[in-house]
Amino acid sequence: MPCWLDRPAPTTGRLVRHGLRTLVKRGDRAALDLLGFTVTTLDIDGPHVAQVTVPAGGSVRFTATIVNTDDTSARLVIDYVVHHLRADGGHTGRTFKLTTRTLAPGERTEITREHSFRPVSTRRHHPGRHAVSLRINGVESARAVFELAAE
Repeated sequence: MPCWLDRPAPTTGRLVRHGLRTLVKRGDRAALDLLGFTVTTLDIDGPHVAQVTVPAGGSVRFTATIVNTDDTSARLVIDYVVHHLRADGGHTGRTFKLTTRTLAPGERTEITREHSFRPVSTRRHHPGRHAVSLRINGVESARAVFELAAE
């Protein structure tokens, strides 16, 4: 372990989290372990989309329930990934921060989020099949599929 972590300054934790943010969003196991987000046993119900068709410029709302089925407390970094439809018919995932939580054994948490598809200058939203998934401590959940309607 690096020597600067042996005797950290008061600002070291924030600095390390900031420096590792891209690796954490990508689910890098070493970065997550360094920050204390280890692999744990969870029961994930979701994500579930509220509507299977989203109007152009609208939003998709999704929910999920996460239960810690391990016998120890679990520190969780919970992100969500929107799998956007590309012009060539493929998909590309974009990760968004959701929350960090600590769950005691048997504890559950409910997740609700709304993701907007309003027009932005940096991304073109193509009509068709998109998906959303959760990424918890670097492990991706099943995808919930929805259709983005044409304008």
